[in-house]
Amino acid sequence: MPAAAEMTLKARQTVDVYGSSALEPNLADVDYSLSWQLSGQEGEQGCLPAQVLVSLTATVTEPLEWPQTPDWQNYRLALTAYERLVRERALLAAEWLERSLFELAPQPSCDQLRRVADNVGYHQLEIAQTLLRDFQQQNDYGRNLGLIRPVQ
Repeated sequence: MPAAAEMTLKARQTVDVYGSSALEPNLADVDYSLSWQLSGQEGEQGCLPAQVLVSLTATVTEPLEWPQTPDWQNYRLALTAYERLVRERALLAAEWLERSLFELAPQPSCDQLRRVADNVGYHQLEIAQTLLRDFQQQNDYGRNLGLIRPVQ
């Protein structure tokens, strides 16, 4: 009998296009959603992971209009490059989650497999949130990588 477990992380990561860690005012937001599903299959050794599906969605909301100057266009490109670096870390976290769920040891029942998967999933999701937050803080939300607001 299949066991199903599902957990969703929605971590709102705010990008400050003004280039400071104060995060005010905001002109762009990025929402990351990481979710997973696991199904188990009974076998001689117990219930094993049969199928794991991990999904990562990133949505970037930018201003509808940017100033049409070279400095602002370069800034927009730098913002996109910075978000790619953040996305790479989110993808890495999703891969870790998938691997961790696939490598679960057989459990006496699929209900027990679901409980173990829940614990592993919550733990990996906390790691994902920490990884994204630490990267952003270490780089002052892009400022240390050259993401600095042009002078108006």
